[in-house]
Amino acid sequence: MTDRTIDAAPRQEEDPGGAPAVPLRRNKDFLRLWVGAGISRFGTTVSVVTYPLLVLWQTDSAALTGYVGFAGALPNLLVQLPAGALVDRWDRRKVMLWCDGIRLLAFLAVGAAAFAGQVWVPFVMAAAFVEGSLGIFYQRAEQAVVRNVVPPGQLPAALSQNQARGAAIGLLGQPLSGLMFTMSRWMPFAFTAVANVIGLLCVLFLRRDLRPARTEPPKSLHVDIKDGIRWLWRRRFLRVMTAVFAGSNLAFQVLGLTMMVVVKDNGGTPAVLGVVASVAGIGALLGAVVAGWWAARFSLYTTAVLGHLAWLVLMPAMAFLTSPVAIAAVAAGNMFVASLFNVTGNVYMTRTTPDELQGRVMGTSAFLTSGANALGSLVGGYALAWAGASWTGVAVGALILVLTVTVVFSPSVRAEGRSAQSGTG
Repeated sequence: MTDRTIDAAPRQEEDPGGAPAVPLRRNKDFLRLWVGAGISRFGTTVSVVTYPLLVLWQTDSAALTGYVGFAGALPNLLVQLPAGALVDRWDRRKVMLWCDGIRLLAFLAVGAAAFAGQVWVPFVMAAAFVEGSLGIFYQRAEQAVVRNVVPPGQLPAALSQNQARGAAIGLLGQPLSGLMFTMSRWMPFAFTAVANVIGLLCVLFLRRDLRPARTEPPKSLHVDIKDGIRWLWRRRFLRVMTAVFAGSNLAFQVLGLTMMVVVKDNGGTPAVLGVVASVAGIGALLGAVVAGWWAARFSLYTTAVLGHLAWLVLMPAMAFLTSPVAIAAVAAGNMFVASLFNVTGNVYMTRTTPDELQGRVMGTSAFLTSGANALGSLVGGYALAWAGASWTGVAVGALILVLTVTVVFSPSVRAEGRSAQSGTG
C-alpha cells in the first residue's frame, strides 16, 4: 500500500491573497513572518534560560530558582485555552505586535534591575510569568496566520521551515544565553529587547489582513473555549491522536530526566550532558529539514505508525546505554522522529481546522500536551528516585508500546489511514 501523495506546489494554485502563488523564498509576507517571529522567539529563548540563572547567581538558592522556573512554566496550564479563544477574536497581527511591545518593557525592566544589582525575586517571577503568557499568545497567533500568507499546497514546506527555525533556536539559544550571562548579567535581557524590536518591525510591515474570518457573532469567552474543545473532541481521529501525542510528550519528559541521570551515573559532567543535548538538537534540526518533503508525501497516519515503531526501539534504549556517544546518537534519532511528527501533525491540523477556530483548537491541543509535559517531569522524578533508570526505561517502553498499539489498531485512526490512501480524506 502507498500513501496519498500531496503535491507540495500544485499548478495554477493561488496564494491566500488571490494572486498567483510564488515560491516561499519570494513570498515577502511569509519571509517577514518567518524572520520576525524567529528573531522574537530566539530572544525569548535566551531570556527564559536567563531568568533562573539570574536568581540562582544572585541568591544562591535552588528553591527560589525553582520558583522562577515554575512561574515561567505556569502559563502553559493557565493561559493556553483563553489565549486560543482570544486569538480567534482579535486581529492576529495586532496580537503579535502587542505581545512584542509588552515583552520588550518586561525585558528592559529586568535588565535594568540586573544592571543595578537589585534583583527582587517576586519581580523576576512576575516578569517570567508575563513573558511566558505573552509568548503563548504570540505563538497561537503566529500558528493561526501561516495559512493566511501561504497557499495550502505550500503548508508542508512552510511549517517545515518553522520547525527547522525552532530547532536551530533551541540549539543556539541556551549556550548563547549562558555566554552572555557570563559576560554580564544584564546582557541577555538587552539582547532580547533588541530582538523583540526587530521582530516587532517585521510583523508591523505584514501586508495581509490577518483578522480571523468569524462567521458567527461574538460569544462569552468560556463558550468560545468550549467550542474549540468540542470541535476537537467530535473528531475521533484528532481526539485519539491528541491523546497519543500527549502520551509521547510525557514519555519524552521522563526520558529527558533519565538521560541526565544515566550520563551522571556513568561519570559524565555537565559539559558532556551539554554535548549530548546539542547532538539531540542536531537530530531535531535534520528532522525539520526533511519534514516538509515527508509531510507532502506521507499522511499523519503513516507517520504516526512508523514513528512510534521507531520510538519503541529508541526510547527504552536510552536507559540501558552507558556511552555518551551512543546516548547522543539515540537521542538524535528520537528528536529526528519528533520533528517529523510536529510538522506532519501541524500540517494536518492547519488544513482541517476552520480559520475562525485555529487559535482555539491549537490552544486546546497545546493545553493537553503541556499538561502531559508537567506530569512527565513529576512522574519522571519519582520514578527515577524509586525505581532507578533501568526500570524507568522499561516503563517508558511499555507506554510507547501502548501508544503504538493504539495507533495501529484504533478503528478511527485506521479509518483515517484508509481515507488518506484512497484520497478521500
